[in-house]
Amino acid sequence: MSKPKILIQIFSLVKEIDYLERTLLLLKHNSLFIDKEKYHIILDINFLISDYLTDWDKSILKKDYFLNRLDHLEKYYTNWCDECYFNTDNDVKGALGYFIKNSLTKYHDVDSIILLEPDVIFNPYTLNLFLESSVQVKNQSPNYIITAEYVKMWDTSWDVVVNSKFLNEPFNYRNTLDPILDTYFINGEVNLKPLVYNNTKFFKFGGGWFTMYSKSLFDLIDFPKSLDGYGPLDNYVMNFCYNKPDLVTQYKIENLVITDYHNDTTYYDNYIFTHDKKQDLYQKNNDIMVEHFKNKFGF
Repeated sequence: MSKPKILIQIFSLVKEIDYLERTLLLLKHNSLFIDKEKYHIILDINFLISDYLTDWDKSILKKDYFLNRLDHLEKYYTNWCDECYFNTDNDVKGALGYFIKNSLTKYHDVDSIILLEPDVIFNPYTLNLFLESSVQVKNQSPNYIITAEYVKMWDTSWDVVVNSKFLNEPFNYRNTLDPILDTYFINGEVNLKPLVYNNTKFFKFGGGWFTMYSKSLFDLIDFPKSLDGYGPLDNYVMNFCYNKPDLVTQYKIENLVITDYHNDTTYYDNYIFTHDKKQDLYQKNNDIMVEHFKNKFGF
């Protein structure tokens, strides 16, 4: 019997290089608690170093500085997984485009995909709990989404995935939290539960907050290959889920808490000249997806 193949996909902006290092260190720590003989794990890092996103001629820190940093990260932090790839393709315009045009095609035979933003904080048992959860649910619902729980978020619509410890905290508690004290300790019994609200399936998640998707779900959605740049992948997936709830189930790992933490994202702003291109193709991508859903699924 072949081992489940798990792809961990990370997209990092140039200015997030320190977060990327932290994330790779956390993953290596996580690797101490997984059964390496049981899973085939692929780590794919797309470092968005393209000229489209950064004006290197105007930047004080040059491209070579960051490429040397990447060499260091690859050497010291990624020797635990079965396969590891660092992509610095100069043609990449954004995370969504790379994922649709490269990841879904290149890794056509994986079982699950974990999308991980470099500013996410997670405790040492997170990866193992996700891996074991995927084995548990794949026969119940081949098209699955698995999430952890979060701290208090922007509004009450998130409360269904907020850990009980944080439900009474103020909105945007994530801006003032202690990332170690609030995420590194598991408070209470860990349980894997389908996400339900008022006895009805519910879907709510951050696209890259260590969210695990079955590859079969992405195959079912069949994203248009013309998507490029940036776009709200999580919103596209949730739109599909709410229109086809019988085909998809979201599970949450109760009492496993993660959060994003980015209190110093502007550190490199004085050293690199970045083009904010997130909105350039955003509306175009949205229009493409709306038309895709309408034609393929009738909604």
